Amino acid sequence: MSMSSAIHKIFLKKTRKKLSNLHAIFEANGPLYLSSSKEDLFIYMARLVCSQQLSLSAAETIWKKIVAQLESDNRFLFEACNNDYIDKIASCGLSGNKVKALLGLKTAFINKEISKELLINKTHPEVVKLISSFWGFGPWSGDMVAMFYLGLNDVWSHGDLILNRGLNVLSDKTSYSESELLDFFSPYRSYLALHIWKATNNKLL
Repeated sequence: MSMSSAIHKIFLKKTRKKLSNLHAIFEANGPLYLSSSKEDLFIYMARLVCSQQLSLSAAETIWKKIVAQLESDNRFLFEACNNDYIDKIASCGLSGNKVKALLGLKTAFINKEISKELLINKTHPEVVKLISSFWGFGPWSGDMVAMFYLGLNDVWSHGDLILNRGLNVLSDKTSYSESELLDFFSPYRSYLALHIWKATNNKLL
């Protein structure tokens, strides 16, 4: 049995009697899976920059345009993030601040201030502290790196609007406060987040 499947069984057992609304959501969603990413860290963080403050569909559209532009010019993203080419990337729909963040991110990688090796074995707070130290990246970006790049099990993003709304709705339907619900699902709050995102997308919340 995978770790994700085992955690799903734990969630179903914990909520069967005490949290029937959440139990129904977990059953409807089925097991959700989380693992560390093998994607290049620079590319992953660049996609995070592009997705900030955008809907999922808008972020995907911009990223596809960037990928198509790079393929058309036979360029790699890391090499392309320079003053001679960045305008082409910006023309795909990036703001000036996001362009600045990309250029700063490349400099951080060149200076070895960030790398996959530096992130491995860090705790969630340590990851957030490191990621937030770069211009254009904040706690939300650190949360996403911790959860989806490193695959950490116990991440909750207090800066994510969908998660905040979902947790509020769930709290209103139970006798648990929001903080009590988060404590209830520790040390697997990443999976609670996955379920809230999916339940929101499927209009179960």
